Amino acid sequence: MSAKETSFKELVGVPVHYDRLNPPNQYGSKGQARTFQCRNQLRSTLEQCFSELFNIWGRGVPSIILTAGTIGDGGGDHGRGYAFDLDGFYWGEKKFMMLEYPKDRPFYLGINAHLFLYFSQVLSYHYPNHADHFHVDFNFTSSFRPQSNAQTFFLQACLRYLLNTDMGKTGQEKDGVDGIFGSDTEQALRTALKKIGLADKLTTAPGWKKFLKICREEAFAAGMAVS
Repeated sequence: MSAKETSFKELVGVPVHYDRLNPPNQYGSKGQARTFQCRNQLRSTLEQCFSELFNIWGRGVPSIILTAGTIGDGGGDHGRGYAFDLDGFYWGEKKFMMLEYPKDRPFYLGINAHLFLYFSQVLSYHYPNHADHFHVDFNFTSSFRPQSNAQTFFLQACLRYLLNTDMGKTGQEKDGVDGIFGSDTEQALRTALKKIGLADKLTTAPGWKKFLKICREEAFAAGMAVS
């Protein structure tokens, strides 16, 4: 089966632009309109994902979705047409790029949580070589895996910046976000789950989904309060 089952120039009516060209269309610019090829599953999931996101994040429908692409070199999920790289969004002349995570952690984490509700694999800011974009695909199962650095980075960031839980001083930013699910993270998670009244285990699909929705709600509520 071909990795190029379908193609798109826009998603839910919003133009999708490639912003990884040489000047003047560099990362962070409005980029350039392109046709992106992928599997039917990826396109339909992106449509559903962005349709809900634009209705709940409190910032309205963007004018442009920025991407580093779908199909790329190699035999990984990009090569098979199952992966998408999300760089950012424009609303007219205003924008939010994923590299801006330190400037607006709640909003970024809200997007991160939302993506995890649609894609079982989301690589983000702290994951090596992914500070400037989200990578999404369908690898693994939709539940929390303590051995996953990508999921643990996200979990720790939510505990620290959304649920106000002490995470210690490890990690690059000395905020406890180090990608390692150790005893400090386990204790912080127990404290946070008790605080939010979530009894389900995150290693189950229902528990993970409930946690993601709680984090998403906290994140976007915080963003709207600031704006």
